[in-house]
Amino acid sequence: MKSLYFYAVIFFINFLSADMERVDIFHDNEARHYLKYIPSEYDKNIPINLVIGLHGYTGSASGFEKETTGGFNLSAEKYNFISVYPQGSYFYEESFFQGNVVSSYVSSWNDLTGSKTKTPEGETCAVDAVQYPKYPNCIGSGAGRCAWTSCGDDIGFIKHVIDDLKEKYLINKLYVVGMSNGGKMAHALACIYPDLIDGVINVVGSPQLGLGCKPKGPINYIIYSGLKDNIVPPFDVVSFDGYYYTPMTTIVNKWKDEFGCKSKKIIKHNTPDNIEENIYLDCYKDVKIISLLNLNEGHSWPGSEDSNAGYCRSNDQKEISIDDCVIKTNIWGNDFLLERLFL
Repeated sequence: MKSLYFYAVIFFINFLSADMERVDIFHDNEARHYLKYIPSEYDKNIPINLVIGLHGYTGSASGFEKETTGGFNLSAEKYNFISVYPQGSYFYEESFFQGNVVSSYVSSWNDLTGSKTKTPEGETCAVDAVQYPKYPNCIGSGAGRCAWTSCGDDIGFIKHVIDDLKEKYLINKLYVVGMSNGGKMAHALACIYPDLIDGVINVVGSPQLGLGCKPKGPINYIIYSGLKDNIVPPFDVVSFDGYYYTPMTTIVNKWKDEFGCKSKKIIKHNTPDNIEENIYLDCYKDVKIISLLNLNEGHSWPGSEDSNAGYCRSNDQKEISIDDCVIKTNIWGNDFLLERLFL
């Protein structure tokens, strides 16, 4: 009986993923695209929420849905929202390995911090930091040696996606969630477009040290970090590869002060993971700021222990030369985040 249930779940997840539609657009003279999923209960006459999900560095739009989040379309069905997965800019770096030319896929988002080296507080990486492939569109931009993301107009691209969707659907509330580099992008979008976006979730994506932005207007903000994260550390500033990130507490304090939050509620969860939740209340325009620190995990989406999840693609993006995605199921993480986002 258990095996029948397992195969039923696998079939349902594959069915949902197969129902994603690819939308190709041009932005800034470049071919871009996004994937979208429309829940089965969608009624074009009733306003519906929209959630934009942003993949991490070297990830993909379909990888975010299938592996990083373990089936985010299932959440779109459960909470009845349109889910959209834009694809970050990507290129292939060629290198020599054992006498052969190896082509490696690189994708990212320009959140306006990862594409920079110099800040008012110094450089964004140590002198001996690991050097990552440089984007072709960073040539001549003055990005510097610490830059590891695209230097393109990704902020404008996401705005283009939002405008495109608002023309097609009656949107109620709009949210952005992102993982790692995608979390950094969600953070930047919250600063720049609080008039368009109702709330964001930044998962393990603190901006580079000295470049964290402040919101231009009221917006709900959730930041999630893993205590054992050495890729984007929540407190230690310096990552394992020599890059400097803004501490989680610095971000939270800046945002709660910006909105004049007067009270704080602490909740300690002990199942399935030990998570410390700090909720800042009585803020300007009823804004809520929430920090979530997972004491058990590192650089991964809640409900997943795999920091490499999402570096794959499905047939919706068959032109991308990386591994096929495998089926992963997230039992609790998506619900844990979304229930707070939709408050």
